[in-house]
Amino acid sequence: MRLRDCDNCLVYGTDNRPLSRARVENRNEEEIRLFFRNPKLRSVRFRTMIDFYDRSQGVIRSRCELVIQRNSLPTRIKEPWMAECEVLEIVEVFQRQKDLRVEVQLWTEFQTASGWFFSGTIRNISAGGILLATTQELKKNDHFSFRYRFGVEDCEVKAKVLRVGGLIRGEYTYGCQFQGLSLDSEAAIRKFVFAKQVEKQNQKGRE
Repeated sequence: MRLRDCDNCLVYGTDNRPLSRARVENRNEEEIRLFFRNPKLRSVRFRTMIDFYDRSQGVIRSRCELVIQRNSLPTRIKEPWMAECEVLEIVEVFQRQKDLRVEVQLWTEFQTASGWFFSGTIRNISAGGILLATTQELKKNDHFSFRYRFGVEDCEVKAKVLRVGGLIRGEYTYGCQFQGLSLDSEAAIRKFVFAKQVEKQNQKGRE
């Protein structure tokens, strides 16, 4: 299996419960190495499930064989354990980036097509659009734009209202679709969404 843009994964134990996070090095299609900060591991060979978080492909759930041993390599981060990983079977590829939608709380300023400015909060976001909450009353098919820094990219985004929600706690909610998104902005938003999804997975793994 060739990982395109993956630097971390979640390794499950033989009881199908999360065992440990690991840093991923994928030098070629045949060689995948995992590095663990978890000091409680031990030298062992076993077969288990691994979720690889690939920014280009999505979450790749795979059945793998691991050989865990003490890390004797001169790595930039001195993880105490490493593993040679052989992918035996790709079980499922899910949450592809084009389908990912992540909950957020991003406050910013927006501008209508007629030039009016209003503020609001992006409640969730995907590569295709946002859920916007604001006190500004909008109608279906209204257009607006906004600027936001997604990661390191400062993006100028245009959007159209597709769905109008009711007034809740003084705010309207709108399901909005991006319009004419540049390739650079789309890539930045995809990477931002995927990074947020990985953060949430990491938080679940620590709970």
